[in-house]
Amino acid sequence: MAYKPLTIGISTSALFDLREEHTTYVDGGIDAYRRLQFERRRDPMKPGTAFHVIEKLLSINTPGERPRVEVALISRNNIETGIRARYSLDYHKLDIARIALTGGKNVESSLLRAYGIDLFLSRHADDVQRAVDGDIAASVLHDPPTAPQAKPGKVHFAFDGDQVLFGGESETIFQREGLLGFLKYETEMAETPMPEGPFAKVLFVIEALKATFPKEDCPIETSLVTMRSGQAQIRPMNTLIEWGQIVDGAYMIGRSNQQGPKYEKVDVLAAIGADLFFDDQTYHTEPASRVVPSGYVPQKSCHKAA
Repeated sequence: MAYKPLTIGISTSALFDLREEHTTYVDGGIDAYRRLQFERRRDPMKPGTAFHVIEKLLSINTPGERPRVEVALISRNNIETGIRARYSLDYHKLDIARIALTGGKNVESSLLRAYGIDLFLSRHADDVQRAVDGDIAASVLHDPPTAPQAKPGKVHFAFDGDQVLFGGESETIFQREGLLGFLKYETEMAETPMPEGPFAKVLFVIEALKATFPKEDCPIETSLVTMRSGQAQIRPMNTLIEWGQIVDGAYMIGRSNQQGPKYEKVDVLAAIGADLFFDDQTYHTEPASRVVPSGYVPQKSCHKAA
């Protein structure tokens, strides 16, 4: 069966934990950082935020066959500092053959397109913003979770709805007209599919890959995790049906229980065993990042200026 590999671009600091090295950079400047990295070039770097999910994704590939997942290291390092990453990839047995070292330059969306990137993961917010402005799905990853990350079983992607899988029109209505205006709009538009958001194309690639496995033995799982409740749940459900019912689970939490506790995405993400979570609101990604690798999805710069 023909398929397009899911191609992920990842920065060195998103794959490995470079917080100690970053402190050296802040305190001593670029020369001290370069000296430290070169001196430690044969010392393997520790796993970072996305290390374990990348490890699990690469394990999906079958040796000798066309890969289902490809990963490229897209780094601001130069050769002198980037060689440690190459040694670390080999030490950790990560099958990452392609590297881009920009020598301190920003990562541009044109470079990501040249590498065929579907999804870009980085700790550099400005690089992520350039990717987003260039119509490439991208996310700023938080620090690694404090809880152990290595979990057996499927790779579980969890996506927020509005402004991630879906477009931002409903969120715009909510911001402009409040909850009542939002509910009225969503009720009126319940049968009209929502526009595709920045991560819809990533989901489509993932779901095409899933179709290459027997359904009972698929190593990838996808979920929608949203705060929508009541009638506002109908439109995203209809949209996903229109798209081919292409998520495995849908968790619509509701914003609060007025007689009881406020419900949080972090608890649901922990319960379903998500491996990677994307949301456009940091008040969801920050608490979630304590238990699951999490990334903030910024909107296009023109959207922010509107």
